[in-house]
Amino acid sequence: MSAQWSDCFSQVGAAERGTGSKTFKAEVLIWQGYFEGALLCIISTVRLTGSNLAHFLVNSSARIGAHDWNLRGGHYVDLRVLSRDPLSAAALRRLAELARTEDPRPVAVRQGKQLLADAVRVPEPA
Repeated sequence: MSAQWSDCFSQVGAAERGTGSKTFKAEVLIWQGYFEGALLCIISTVRLTGSNLAHFLVNSSARIGAHDWNLRGGHYVDLRVLSRDPLSAAALRRLAELARTEDPRPVAVRQGKQLLADAVRVPEPA
């Protein structure tokens, strides 16, 4: 396994979500690359950890890893993995640990349309 996220993945796109009057605009980053021999497309977003708000919270001027946030409840990175063949839970955990090499926040990794509640989570180190 490579030592850094950027060794495996390149950013291939970005989009903004949350255009309503009660939501923040947030950037969704799209990554593509090979991980353990499989071609993956990964969609990353930042979400609130402990709040009743389900809104995205990072706008284009505050990209992932660019700032230290001080939000009530904190936030985490949500990685949605699109691949030809499903990855095992162990592979998803290794992918989350790889993402942590460039962003220290907690990470949740899930397959395609899998619910966030079923995601594999890697918390911040104590």
